[in-house]
Amino acid sequence: MFILTDAGIFMKTNLTKGNIKAFLAKNTSPAATTGSQKSLEPLARDRSFAELHPDITPFRQDKIAPSFPQKTDSPSTLSKHIKQRKQRHAEFTFSDGFEAHFPEDTALMWHQGDKRCAALLKRCRRGDFAPEYELDCHGMTKAYAKEELAALLVQAYKQDIACVSIMHGHGSGVLKRALPNYIMQFPHIIGFCQAPKQWGGQAGILILLDVPQLSQFE
Repeated sequence: MFILTDAGIFMKTNLTKGNIKAFLAKNTSPAATTGSQKSLEPLARDRSFAELHPDITPFRQDKIAPSFPQKTDSPSTLSKHIKQRKQRHAEFTFSDGFEAHFPEDTALMWHQGDKRCAALLKRCRRGDFAPEYELDCHGMTKAYAKEELAALLVQAYKQDIACVSIMHGHGSGVLKRALPNYIMQFPHIIGFCQAPKQWGGQAGILILLDVPQLSQFE
């Protein structure tokens, strides 16, 4: 019950002063204050993105470690072209120990020595035979050009190709001197000569192979 007096408003109660002091002490203790603060913390804390957007599904982790091919020397890893070239090269190789002499003051020309070969090579030098295969040796080393030449001649002979062209360029003259020595060692040629102008002139060589196709020119 409340009583109005000149000093203010007072509450009339049956509680003793000791009870009132105990009540006030209990409700103003540090533990009570801490409990009230803890109860307010969830309200003051910022809400998470997931709580604000419950309709959004998070992405799954999809990291994949990259895989790198292992290096191997197995023939199965070689390209088809490399394997074919190695197979052709294995069928025939040239020797570096053979060296012929070719006059430097005349155009390059060599044949097997009989009249048939001489006549056919003369026509080749004149430009009657158009090369069906061409090997460009520009930028090649001597060893690599030797390997490619062997592969070319083996394939041309198997495919009944009568005439092939070899471009050695000018450069230092290493290939120009070496290639004729290699060509002479191939057993299925009629001969070879400096290419006509339209096929490279002094920078090229035409090779005539002894294949059945030549019969139409005899």
